[in-house]
Amino acid sequence: MATLKRLTKNTLILYQQSGHFDEHLASFYSLAFGEPYVYKDTYLVYYDRFSKILYLSLFELNVCEDKLQCIETTAKLFDPEEIVITSPEKLQTDIGDFHCVNINFDRDYQIYLPKFNETLEGNAYKQLRYRVHNAIKRGYYLEIGRKMAPAHYHLVACHETAKKCDLWDSQLYLGIRDYLKHFASPLLFNVFSNAMLIGFDVVDFLNDTMTIPLGFYLNYPSLTDFILFKEIVYAKEKGYTWLDLGWACNSGVELFKKKWMAEPRFEIWAQEYVKNGVKDRIVLEGK
Repeated sequence: MATLKRLTKNTLILYQQSGHFDEHLASFYSLAFGEPYVYKDTYLVYYDRFSKILYLSLFELNVCEDKLQCIETTAKLFDPEEIVITSPEKLQTDIGDFHCVNINFDRDYQIYLPKFNETLEGNAYKQLRYRVHNAIKRGYYLEIGRKMAPAHYHLVACHETAKKCDLWDSQLYLGIRDYLKHFASPLLFNVFSNAMLIGFDVVDFLNDTMTIPLGFYLNYPSLTDFILFKEIVYAKEKGYTWLDLGWACNSGVELFKKKWMAEPRFEIWAQEYVKNGVKDRIVLEGK
């Protein structure tokens, strides 16, 4: 078996179907982060020859392999200027010619669907029930589709204006249309009010998990509660075990996910490494 294997469209889908959370969305990330590979059938690897950034996901798809060996092998092969790594454990500050310049810790929150009562009956669901009913009273409705319209791009632009985006965030946003065009599994969960798109989520599917890697919303009351409720109902109807809501990101988003009974299923260390002697990269926010 080759140490590093280039992934085709079919093998991308195959590896994605054995994944556990959004770090394993090989089809999506291959459009944003560069050419996709798998290291020893276990770690997903992407190399962007334009930015010279190597992206490594050190969350196992199969048996555990030596993480440091994966980093050293792929760095030697691709000779990147920067390495972005997500891992279940904190890695050392210096690896070969690379020095860590940024470290973030987060948790991935998921809802265990068999335990969730989608009727929202009972005291435990009182506040959720109120928010969903409030959205229904306001006339929100859901449409599931696969086509990006001008209204979708407007919401993405609003999101980018309000948030300082790093390079890989922007690459993901730009990749949504091709993601929907080239792969059969992703969907758009679109919420409308008075025939106007007010929010949408990008949704895809792993092994026993439905995952929501991206969402864009206008400032409408109970909007995120409404769309999440609809996604829970959909995921349960389709027989999925977990609904992956993604990383906590910040305390406000984390609180929202906890209110919807999501639990931290994975711990994530995100670390940025720059090659010694390479100047700091100028990122989108201009710092």
